Amino acid sequence: MRVGDVLDGRYELQEKLGQGGFGVVWRAQDTRMRRPVAVKVIGHHGGDQAKAALRFVREACAAGNLSHPHIVTVHDLGQSELADQQVTFLVMELLTGRTLTEVLRAGLPEPALSLRWGREICGALAAAHDAGMVHRDIKPDNVMITDAGHLKVLDFGIAQLDIGAGGLTTTGTIVGSPAYMAPERWTGGRVDGRADLYALGCVLVELFTGARPFSGDSTPVLMYQHLNEPPPALDPTQFGLPPQVAGLVAELLAKDPQQRPADARTVERRLGELAGWRGGGAGAAVPTVVDRAGPVGPSTPPAPSDSVGSAAPVAAVAVGPVGPVVPPVPVAPPPLPPVAPSALPAPSARPAPPAMPPAPPAGIPSVLSPLTTPPVVVAAPADDAVRAGLRERRSAAYRAATAGESAILLQTIARESVTALGPADRDTLGAWRDFSWYLSRTGDLDGAIRLLSSVVGDMRSALGPADPDTLGARYHLAWCIGESGSSVTAVRLLHELLPDLTAAWGPQDSRVLKARHDLAVHLANRGDLQGATAHLHALLPELARSLGEHHPSTVQAWQDLAGYQQRLAQAGRKGGTRRLRTPKISRLEMLMLVRRLRVWDFATDQEGAAHVAALERGIGLKGVADVVFEAPDHVSDEDLVEEIFGP
Repeated sequence: MRVGDVLDGRYELQEKLGQGGFGVVWRAQDTRMRRPVAVKVIGHHGGDQAKAALRFVREACAAGNLSHPHIVTVHDLGQSELADQQVTFLVMELLTGRTLTEVLRAGLPEPALSLRWGREICGALAAAHDAGMVHRDIKPDNVMITDAGHLKVLDFGIAQLDIGAGGLTTTGTIVGSPAYMAPERWTGGRVDGRADLYALGCVLVELFTGARPFSGDSTPVLMYQHLNEPPPALDPTQFGLPPQVAGLVAELLAKDPQQRPADARTVERRLGELAGWRGGGAGAAVPTVVDRAGPVGPSTPPAPSDSVGSAAPVAAVAVGPVGPVVPPVPVAPPPLPPVAPSALPAPSARPAPPAMPPAPPAGIPSVLSPLTTPPVVVAAPADDAVRAGLRERRSAAYRAATAGESAILLQTIARESVTALGPADRDTLGAWRDFSWYLSRTGDLDGAIRLLSSVVGDMRSALGPADPDTLGARYHLAWCIGESGSSVTAVRLLHELLPDLTAAWGPQDSRVLKARHDLAVHLANRGDLQGATAHLHALLPELARSLGEHHPSTVQAWQDLAGYQQRLAQAGRKGGTRRLRTPKISRLEMLMLVRRLRVWDFATDQEGAAHVAALERGIGLKGVADVVFEAPDHVSDEDLVEEIFGP
């Protein structure tokens, strides 16, 4: 998709605003109604995108049927063909302003303004709940304050119309943001509008104090805190709030839904009663911000949103699932602790799954944000029977009929282990590790990568970087990232990992040899055939000596080497080793451009467009900015530059 493309003969794309999940958001002109609109577009490329398209339809049906001044307006839904590609698109009102996340980065809003915003969010939720819809992802990123001072609740795309039991979709995906998820969302209990009220309580605490009620730095720790720790008591006088706020927030954050307010209209009414407090009813047209001592932003980085820039027009777009994903795809599970390397892949393809057990997310609970200073809740020591029971269930989970079933069982066991054993216990870490292993075996690489990115840091902190479980987590993360197509990042991770693997297990260990073979495959996949060939030349004698000349791993390495050499010869005959374009800018200059483009760090759209043009002009390739915008979060800016420059 490019500027000037027209969807359905009506919506002319004018400027890319940003993207998130599967959706790309454009500023467009409705040529029929002669008005600016925001258009969210996805292409149909297969399984995941097809699911996203269905989610688009649900978003349109959900939000399009809601008429409320504080809910973003949906104008149209359709399908169109662009450059022989079928796309689904959603047309929404074009909003210009800032999300609450961006507001909080500048400082705390005035208390009266925060109270008004809370009341308006409740009004939007009440309209949705009356229509039988639970939002399921209320957070600052999904609330916008327009330039005219109007509040809009965004992203009803993950709302489910059937208010059913649990927080899982039909694929087992948890939808929502861990920092704001109600306890029943974590445990799979029945979910109704009171889960949104819990999330609202978290948002109100952040608006009032600048800090989230729970500040865990990983998903397992946040889950433990939401399920087990009491929220910090709010001192209204410290933040210039009416005294009644403390009781209301405590009710909203009750662990038991039955102890929360009955509905959003009740909360709206109670906040309305405080509207005149200290003259704060009407509020200002443009949010005023006051700097205060203490935290002035989220205690952990916000999840990526589809808004781009503090002044850029922003559309309501669906945010991808944040928690672990467990689609029950029928894939045969690997043997319990995979210790022997499996056969390596076909030449120039992808490495086989790591032969060592992967690793889990968990961490040591961090100190809570300084709203008050309650003691940190620590899991009571588990007796041997509890630990033995959890281990026995883990062993049984490995024997489930499919990898998807194993993953679902292990996810439940990991959650229970957090409560029973504590998030930093080795058995808890092992349960998360096993869950991530089976998650990747179902084909959900994105979910496994998100999980393992948290896992690796948690394992380093709790067990040390050279612990066998930590090494396994790092290896499996590199494999998942390489399998997802991010070969440059996989190469970097393996370069960092191999010295530690060699020190722990010795240079002739089969797992070390397999990791070296994986490195060669990823080098070839990124286009560095000479580097891959050199690695295999060095590796083959050691494979033959350690495993034997006829071992499948040795044979596969010979096949890969022959394939890479043949491709090098063909490229040489065609002159294919010569670069078709010589960049006009240095890697450092490109890195600076990439960093600013990925966060859209520009005062105006024109400034951003100038940087896009500078990147494309410097590389000599039209559309290279799309590579930057579409890069997944786990690919660093430096790796992205390497990918664009090439070997």
